[in-house]
This record gives sequence, C-alpha cells and structure tokens, in this order.
Amino acid sequence: FQAAETFDGGDGGTQTTSPAVPWAAFPTVSGVHLPPSPETLLDREHSSPSIGCLPSDAAITSPGNTHADSSIVSQPAPQIQQATHTHLDIPLFPLGLTDETSHGAVAPEEAEDSAVHASNTQLQQKISSLEAKLKASEEEKQRIRKDVESLMEKHSVLEKDFLKEKEQEAISFQDRYRELQEKHKQELEDMRKAGHEALSIIVDEYKALLQSSVKQQVEAMEKQYASAIEKQAQKCEELLHAQHQRLLEVLDTEKELLREKIKEALTQQSQEQKEILGKCLEEELHRSKEALESAAKLEQEAVKDLVMKAVEEERRHLGKVHAEERELWKAEHAKDQEKVTQAIQTAVQEQRQLSQVSGPRSAGAQPRSLSV
Repeated sequence: FQAAETFDGGDGGTQTTSPAVPWAAFPTVSGVHLPPSPETLLDREHSSPSIGCLPSDAAITSPGNTHADSSIVSQPAPQIQQATHTHLDIPLFPLGLTDETSHGAVAPEEAEDSAVHASNTQLQQKISSLEAKLKASEEEKQRIRKDVESLMEKHSVLEKDFLKEKEQEAISFQDRYRELQEKHKQELEDMRKAGHEALSIIVDEYKALLQSSVKQQVEAMEKQYASAIEKQAQKCEELLHAQHQRLLEVLDTEKELLREKIKEALTQQSQEQKEILGKCLEEELHRSKEALESAAKLEQEAVKDLVMKAVEEERRHLGKVHAEERELWKAEHAKDQEKVTQAIQTAVQEQRQLSQVSGPRSAGAQPRSLSV
C-alpha cells in the first residue's frame, strides 16, 4: 500500500487524513463519519503477530513439527473468515450515504463528488483485489491443510515404521542381552569352578607347607630340647660332682671331728678312771693304813707279809680290771667306728640314689647326713 496522501480542502479547512482509507484525504465535514475500511483491517491483521499466513516451504519442515504447523495454520483460519465476513458486511459508506447526510451537507461541490466517486471506485477495486487475495489465501490454506494432513499421515506411517523398527531392535537387544547374560552366567560358573579348583590346589599347597613348617619346627624344637637337656645334664653332673666333693669334705671334717671327740672322750674316760682308781687306792690305802696301824702293833711282821701279798693281789686285780676296761673301751670304740662308717656309707648311697632319681631337683637339696 502507498502512503496516505494529504490535500487542501476546498473551503480552506485543515488538512486531514482519512482513517479508513490511508491513501485518500478528505476535508473535515461535519456530520460525515467514515467507518474503518476492510483494507485497514487487513493491514492490521497482516501486521499483527497473532495472524499470519505461513508459506508452503515453511510449513513443510519435518514430520515432528507437523502437529505444531497444523495448529498454527488452523488458528488464523476462523479469524480470517470472521474478518472477511465483517469486511463483506460493512456497507460502503460513500455509496450508501443517507439522505439526511446529503441534505445536511453544506453546498457540495462537483469537485468533491468526483473525488468521492473516484475514491469509491478505487475502494471497490481494492476490495475486489482483496477478496481475490483472500480467496487465493483460502485456497493456499486449503492446500497447506491438505499438505499438512498428508504429512501427518506420512508422519504416522513413519512413526509406525519407526516404532516397529525400534520394537524389533528392542527384541534383538533383549535376545542379545539374554545371550550375553547366559554367556556371563556360564563364564561366572566356569570362573567359580576354576576358583574352587585353584582354591583346593592352594589349600593342598598350604597344608603341605604347614606340614613342612611344622616338621621343621618340631625338628628345631627337638634340637633345642636336646641341647637344653645336654646343658641341663652337664649342669646336673657339675652340681652332683660339686655335691660329692662337698659331701667328701663334710665327711672328712666329720671324721676329724669324731676322731677329736673320741680322743677327747678317751682322755676324759682315762682321766676319770685314773681319778676313780686314785680315789679307790687312796681309800684302800687309808683303810689299809688304818688296819695296819691297828694291827701293826700286834702283828707288824705278819701284817707286812699279808700287806705285801694283798698289795700284790690288789695290783694284779687292778691290772686285770684296767685290762678289762681297756678291752671294753676298745670294743666300744670299734663299735662306734663301725656305726659311723655304716652311717656314712648309707648316707652316701642315699644321696647317690636321690641324685640318680631326682636329677636336677636334687641340686638344691642337702644330704640327710648333714642334717642329721
């Protein structure tokens, strides 16, 4: 459309632009009200973003966008039809002017009539061209709808084919998954069997290693025990030897002590016997002296003989008694020595038996002879 033209009114009024016809300008006339023309309405519809005709190449995009295209195409159709009905129902104001407006106009001129007639003719031409364009657009819309329907059918067919292919692929994938699952189960079973076999082999090897290690440990412990026993035996032998030496030393000391004691006892006994004999002799002498003194006067000579005989007899008797006492002492001394030797021998034998039986335990024990 061309831009609206402005012109000077014949009566010198202000220049105005017709709101209905943008390419015609009319002077302001009182009582004349022009309704909006269908061209302006179509211009507004074309300029508005909600109403627009999509081209065929834009409509045919992809099967996935066919629903959106059909919805977009189907939306402006009732609006356009309503607009066409409204445009067709609009009466041509310049042609159908009432008598009141014609009679109410102030001295119409011939120039204005010619201009109005020219504008009416132009309006009719424009309306006819717009109707032709609307018909063409309707046909285009019908064609686009048919294309959209065909595309929708193709899309449904393609979607069905695609779904079938996907189902087949899913079935094949399921079969493949089952095969892989079975294969995986078989491999796991094989691995378990191999693992059990390997575990049994490892257990056997571990048992063999344990047996060998136990044998080695037993041998090492036996060697250690043997060496420890040898060391303990050596220590026990050393202790027994030391104890034997100590016992011998103790026996020697006891023998010496016993000898000294026996000597002391013999000396004491001899001294006691001598003292007793001395006392007896003194008593006898005193008695004899008294007897002699009493009988000396009477029988000095006979008494002297008798005294001499008695003294000799007494001496003999004392020698015999002394010899008997010596023999008795010797016998007692021999008996004591035999008892001491027997006690020493029994103590030594008991100590040997205890050392042989108890072994190392007898190292700390002292002989019984010592305690006795």
